[in-house]
Amino acid sequence: MKNDKWVKILLVGAILLFIAQIAKLPVLFALAFPTLIIAWMTLGALRRNEVGKGLKISLICLYAIWIIGFLVLNLMNHSVFNGTALGFMPGTAIMIYIIWLLPFFVGTLMYGIRFDKDYLDEKDIKRFEKKTGETVNLD
Repeated sequence: MKNDKWVKILLVGAILLFIAQIAKLPVLFALAFPTLIIAWMTLGALRRNEVGKGLKISLICLYAIWIIGFLVLNLMNHSVFNGTALGFMPGTAIMIYIIWLLPFFVGTLMYGIRFDKDYLDEKDIKRFEKKTGETVNLD
């Protein structure tokens, strides 16, 4: 079953995250944290044992953004940068604009573009109408 694979990835990510915290390994943390969160989000996004195309693209983009953002944040030489970037110290700017804000826009964009294909389809609407006795008007 597809869920088993993601549960195993979730377990490995959690173990690596724990090791990174105990051993104080920031690069391992930068790799394990996005893996753990994306595995968790993928489990939540599975519908009918698959993840929709828009969700897949969104999760892959989010994973790439987080991996790159956390690695840059951990590997950059903070002593070289003494100015500001968009009003913040470079590390804080990376955290706010890349790791927090960019995924928000990517996720929201994919959610809006693919909603009727990935999140709510005709079968879901018919099942809802049958259970509630109400008619859904999508006009």
